[in-house]
Amino acid sequence: MMSARMVSPAAPPSVMSRRGSLGRVVGRLECLVVLAGWMMAAAAWGDGDQPTSAAPAANNHSDRPAEADAEQGRSKAKVGRRIFSDLRLSRPVGIGCISCHDPRTAFADPRVVSPGAVPGRVGTRNAPTLMYAALIPSFAYEDLLTEEGEEIYVWEGGLFHDGRAQDQFEQVQQPFFHADEMNLPNPAALADRLRKANYADEFRKSVGAAAWADDEQLNYHAYRALVEFLKEPLFRPFDARIDDYLKGKKEALNESEKRGLEVFKNAGKCADCHLLAARSWSQPLLSDFGYDNLGAPSRGKKDPGLGGHTENAEELGQFRAPTLRNIELTAPYLHNGSIASLREVVEFYNKRDLEPKRWGATDYPATVNHDDLGDLGLSDQQVDDLVALMSAFTDRSLLSEKVKAGRVFPEAPPGVPSTLEMQLHFPDWTHRLHPAFPRSSEPPSEGGAFGKKESGVGEMATSLGKGRPTFSIPWK
Repeated sequence: MMSARMVSPAAPPSVMSRRGSLGRVVGRLECLVVLAGWMMAAAAWGDGDQPTSAAPAANNHSDRPAEADAEQGRSKAKVGRRIFSDLRLSRPVGIGCISCHDPRTAFADPRVVSPGAVPGRVGTRNAPTLMYAALIPSFAYEDLLTEEGEEIYVWEGGLFHDGRAQDQFEQVQQPFFHADEMNLPNPAALADRLRKANYADEFRKSVGAAAWADDEQLNYHAYRALVEFLKEPLFRPFDARIDDYLKGKKEALNESEKRGLEVFKNAGKCADCHLLAARSWSQPLLSDFGYDNLGAPSRGKKDPGLGGHTENAEELGQFRAPTLRNIELTAPYLHNGSIASLREVVEFYNKRDLEPKRWGATDYPATVNHDDLGDLGLSDQQVDDLVALMSAFTDRSLLSEKVKAGRVFPEAPPGVPSTLEMQLHFPDWTHRLHPAFPRSSEPPSEGGAFGKKESGVGEMATSLGKGRPTFSIPWK
C-alpha cells in the first residue's frame, strides 16, 4: 500500500476522483513491494515503545519478554486515559479530548460543531466517533481493478474527515494547537501543562528524567500515550448484534432488520462503501474509508475536504466514508453535522436529486456523486427497514446504564484481543519519523516504560520519511 505522501507528484494514468464505480471493483492491486517492506520492517523493528511479542514465540526478542511488553503498553494507555480526560491542557483551561468525544455518544459529539477553549470559537466539522478509529488504514493511494480491466486509483484511509493526518499519531497532535480547539500557542506550552498535571509523578516515572526535562520528548510520549489508549479493547469491542448475525446467529436480527440488511446490500448500495466483509482487520469495520462528495447541505464557509490538501480540484468537497458502527449514537450526521437524524440521512441518500430544495445548496456541486446516491428509488418500507438495521450496528458495551448515565468509559467484553496481541495490525508508524523517537544509538532511558530504545530502526525510519511532505500546524 503506497503512502499518499510518498506518491509521485505526477498524476497516475487514470485517477478515479469519485467513487461512483467502486461497486464494480472486483480486484485490488496493492503496491505490494512497499507494503511488504513496511510489514517486514514492522516485524523487525517492533514498535519502539510498543514491541512485537504478538508474533510467534520464535520471533520474540529474548530481552523483551511478553509480560514486560504488555505492562509497558498498559502503562502508556493508563497515562493516555488521564491525558484524554484532562481539561487543564487547553488555553484557557476547560477543554480536553473528552469534551468533544463523549463516551455516552460513542466518543463523538452530539453538537453540530464543538466549542473551543476560547469563548465564541467553534469548529467547522462535527467531531467523529473515536470507536474503531485506531483501525482506520493510513492515508494512501489504492490501486483498484475494475471488471473492465482498467486500473484506477483512489484515496483511502487517514484521520480527520479529510484524511489530512496519515495515522492516529499525527491526528492526536493537532487539536492541542488548533485555535478553534485547545488553542495552545506552541509545543512548549503543552509540555509545561503536562509537568503540572495531577498525574505528573506517574508520567515522569514512565518516561524517565531525561525525557521529562525535554519538551519535545515529553510531548512525543504524550502523543504515544494517547494513541495507545485509543487502541484499547474498549474502543474495538465488536459486540454489536450485527457481529452475532455475521457469525451465523440469525436470531440476532429481527425481521425488519433482516429486510434492511437486504436493502443495505442491494438496492441501497450501502455495502459498496460500508463493507460487510473483513478487510484490514479480522472483523468488518463497515467502511472502506474511501472519499466521496455526497452533496452534503452547506453549513457556513465552504469546506474543500480532501481537495483542500491534495490540491486536486476534482476532489473538492470529498470526505472519508465513516464507519457505520455505533452510527445510531453519533448524530448529527455528515462531516458538517448538517443532517440531524438517521432517517433524514437515508431519505437524503434516497431522494437528494429529486428534492433539491429540501436539502439546499452544497459546497462543491461539480464533484457530487450522482451515480450511487440521490435517486435510489427506495420505498418507504425499505427506508424504514434500513433505518431499523442501524440499531444492530451498536456495540452493547456502549449501552450499559453506567455509560449512559455519565462520562464513564465503557468496558470491553471478555475475549477482545489485547493491544499487544493485535499490534502488527494497527496502522501505526509515523511516530518513527518524529525527532524524539527512541534511537538505538542513544543511551537507555532511566527505567521509563515509555523510553525503551529500539534497535535497527533509526536509519530505516529516517529513509522512509525522506521527501514526505507533512501538513504542519502554525503555532500562532
